[in-house]
Amino acid sequence: MGASVLLWLVGLFVALLWIKRWLSETLHRVGILCFGSNEAAVIVYYIVLLPGVVLHECSHWVAATLLNVPTRGVSLLPQIRSRGQVQLGSVNVRRSDIIRESLIGLAPLVSGVAVILLLARWRFAIALPPPLKLGEIMSTLVASLETPDALLWLYLLFSISNAMLPSEVDREPWLPALAFIAAVAAGVYLTGMLRQIPPSVGDWFLTGARYLTFVWALATAIDIPVLLLLLGLEKAGEVLLGRKVEYRD
Repeated sequence: MGASVLLWLVGLFVALLWIKRWLSETLHRVGILCFGSNEAAVIVYYIVLLPGVVLHECSHWVAATLLNVPTRGVSLLPQIRSRGQVQLGSVNVRRSDIIRESLIGLAPLVSGVAVILLLARWRFAIALPPPLKLGEIMSTLVASLETPDALLWLYLLFSISNAMLPSEVDREPWLPALAFIAAVAAGVYLTGMLRQIPPSVGDWFLTGARYLTFVWALATAIDIPVLLLLLGLEKAGEVLLGRKVEYRD
């Protein structure tokens, strides 16, 4: 059971990363097709993800404040950086130690997962611990469309799930932190201390993995229809406007 949950956790996370990238690129192309400029496409992309961007940057700021790391301003405006990279928001955080920097970088993911679980339970009546079957999740989402405000909450889930993943800057301090954790884990295993860990600790980690797997599955279930809709809009725009957006190196 535990191995299958971990396999689903890793597999869905990889799938979510791939779908998110494809969706972002497609949304950007649709924006260029409709409005004719890269800057306008960035604004469209930013507006679509605005609730998630606000939660992402506020999570950085709250985590830095709680960890007593000074901040120097929060920006919620998009910026086009070098080589066409888009930064949807930022928090200027002073350098500190690896542990605190890693936790600050991880904060948007933690808050995003928490909000998604709250919305799933509160607005979509999904029982917790959640189901891990994608079909059950899809059927619950389809059934929820009968409520008048369902599209609003689905939009919030979409926006938050696509903005909660740590950016490249957020992940910078993770490598040394992960190396330290791996060294500690290896030491625990080699010294035989693994047998002394209570089974309840393993159950706690397995429960956490189940919740994360559910969040990845829910985000994937929402992203796939949106991606298909955007691909349809892109093809329709190419036919109606007689032009096609292509990226060049």
